[in-house]
Amino acid sequence: MTLLDFTLKNYGMVFELIGIMVLLFVSAHISREIKFRTICVVGMLFLETILFNLELWTQTLPTLSILRPLLTATIYSIYPVILIVMLQVTTTKLTRKHVLLLMIPEYICIPLFYSSQWTHLVFYYHEDNHYAGGPLADLPYILFGFYALIFMMHNAIYLRHYSLRNRLIMLYIVLGPFIGVAIYALTNSGNDYSALFTSAVLIYFTFIYIHKARTDPMTKLLNRQSLYQDIEEQSRPISGVVSIDMNDLKYLNDNFGHEAGDIALTTIALIMAENCGSSGTPYRIGGDEFIIIYSDATEDMITQAIAVMRRKITDASYTCAFGYAMMLPGESPFDAVKRSDIEMYADKAELKKVSGGEIR
Repeated sequence: MTLLDFTLKNYGMVFELIGIMVLLFVSAHISREIKFRTICVVGMLFLETILFNLELWTQTLPTLSILRPLLTATIYSIYPVILIVMLQVTTTKLTRKHVLLLMIPEYICIPLFYSSQWTHLVFYYHEDNHYAGGPLADLPYILFGFYALIFMMHNAIYLRHYSLRNRLIMLYIVLGPFIGVAIYALTNSGNDYSALFTSAVLIYFTFIYIHKARTDPMTKLLNRQSLYQDIEEQSRPISGVVSIDMNDLKYLNDNFGHEAGDIALTTIALIMAENCGSSGTPYRIGGDEFIIIYSDATEDMITQAIAVMRRKITDASYTCAFGYAMMLPGESPFDAVKRSDIEMYADKAELKKVSGGEIR
């Protein structure tokens, strides 16, 4: 296969890969770390395409070349790595230890793939260059399916606080290439899935880029624009609103520097995100102001969540004023926010009274 043949056959995929790179370099909302991981995925997809076409070329040889089983083993090994790197695009919580644990099945399978030509466990090629499957012939597909399941579960957790529309969009992006792989496998239509995954990565990156524009860069919570959009769309019925205002942020900034204030905000935001409950969606709407929108939550659920958040914020040596309002029949969510704010300011006044006026 000549370079021209390769280009003509894979032009669409190469065009998309270059497009992703262009988007990466002009994206202001995407962190350097996410850009690096996306570049790694783009590089691996391009590498897989080259390897697949080289393997196709080795099929045309009259006798077996040792290059062919090595290429096959590499192709089997590369897709799980792509999925693991893509996991890290949507989360910063995967530590090196987590990644190493995730890689254990891959570490076990790689030696099996590369030695299979001699052990005949997964696959091997006859001297006349024909493929033969071993007793573990399905192992590459099982391994891929395992990481695909992990990837889908991770994205379901990642988007649990998002609107139904956003979750359906992500479901389409995630399931699309895997359904394509299943169709290709069932119909024996080939096993080069790089074009499928390139298109998915492009759409996925675009979605993540849009999502990052909806997110507060410091706290990683949704921002004010997201709050307005989600309230107006009301893709899920709103049952209650919680208003939260951090105390003493100006005091921290003036006396200990803005870094201390940033640490306080990110700590409080993390406490809210982890303790507001599965039916709550937290937003940062201003400097020290937050709102949590609840869907399908009872008043008891909301007051219990407030009690937990208040206690944990106090344990972290910070204080916040809380107020909440349950939605009334026929009431606008914005009116509920106003009532919640009134209660929050009353709580702030009470905290100031109890502290002898030290709350700011």
